[in-house]
Amino acid sequence: MSDPSGPVEFDVESRRYRAQYDFETTAPSVAVVDVVETVFADERDRDPLYDVVDPEALDRLLEADSERDRRGPRSASFRYRGALVTVVSDGSVVIGLDDEIGR
Repeated sequence: MSDPSGPVEFDVESRRYRAQYDFETTAPSVAVVDVVETVFADERDRDPLYDVVDPEALDRLLEADSERDRRGPRSASFRYRGALVTVVSDGSVVIGLDDEIGR
């Protein structure tokens, strides 16, 4: 696993996990796998993440691009195991839990 620049943190009020990566050294698809494995570590029967999102497309969408970066950060969101996963071109990975998750 790659190390985020900080730990995966959980905000109780917003029910969101958040981690920050440097996408110049860690591909967005690798960062997503790291955070998902941390958040869903207790679940043995996880669906493969590649069944939900195309890792190569995710990397292309969020790769550094000075022209696109001038217009602001880009993001991709998808559902995984009942949670909303959002990856932003600034290096953040956020997993927001739905009501039935994390009880």
